[in-house]
Amino acid sequence: MAKIEIPNFPELTDDTFNLFRRLIYQEMGINMRDSKKILVANRLRKRIVALKLGSYEEYYRLLTRSESAEEELGHFFDSISTNETYFYRGDNQFSALEKVILPELFKRRRRLHIWSAGSSSGEEPYTIYMVTAEAARSLHWSGEIAIVATDINQEVIASARQGEYGNRALRDLPQRYIDTYFKNLDGGRYRIKEDVKRHVLFNVHNLLKDEPPGKGFDVIFCRNVLIYFDRPTQRKLIDGKFAPALAADGYLFIGNSESLLGESKRFKYAQIFKSPIYRPVDARREENV
Repeated sequence: MAKIEIPNFPELTDDTFNLFRRLIYQEMGINMRDSKKILVANRLRKRIVALKLGSYEEYYRLLTRSESAEEELGHFFDSISTNETYFYRGDNQFSALEKVILPELFKRRRRLHIWSAGSSSGEEPYTIYMVTAEAARSLHWSGEIAIVATDINQEVIASARQGEYGNRALRDLPQRYIDTYFKNLDGGRYRIKEDVKRHVLFNVHNLLKDEPPGKGFDVIFCRNVLIYFDRPTQRKLIDGKFAPALAADGYLFIGNSESLLGESKRFKYAQIFKSPIYRPVDARREENV
């Protein structure tokens, strides 16, 4: 996000940055290092100006001491959270899903229940649906696909529900998926078809504060989210939130730069395509991979 140039706008002091940093950790579980001060200042400045406030201190008081604090926290989350993503991100994981995990689950399920946690603007859950639908077609599985997609950012959830994307977001997506699941709007814009949207339910959700949006999920994706949390918060999310929400024979996907080794007592590495995919410690595989 480009810095907004506003003449004579007060700087974010170290003391006020520390107040925001504590609030971010308390409400979002994200630990902002000292090096993130400029990032926080730039991201909050636009909101402060929109509210016609004169300083970061005024905005902090609004967030913590006013009657509209709870409502404003949603805008605060939107300002702080990062949401750059694209379709088919982490193709090795989607290959593992398509070639190993889905064929196994199709044998035991008539309905697949999948949670995309930290779903951003929808590229991940829509990709999950497309990959699952293609696998179902090739393996003649006619069950139901239900995906719950959640994110703390209200704006990206609204964007995901609309389902419109540019060429950049589709840059790694196989052309056959674009031809099958999108409507070409021309001008380099595409819209997800309505029969895809009805399989993906988007909700605003705070991973740290809210309960999981269901139980017995067959697959949970939470990729490139854990890196924003410190280790105690990671363990709280993995063992305290995801483990109870996942089916005993389910799968947990995390980001390629993330690992649960030594951090979780309830998950073990699944050893599928050398991808960061985990299973409950008591899970049993029906076949060797």
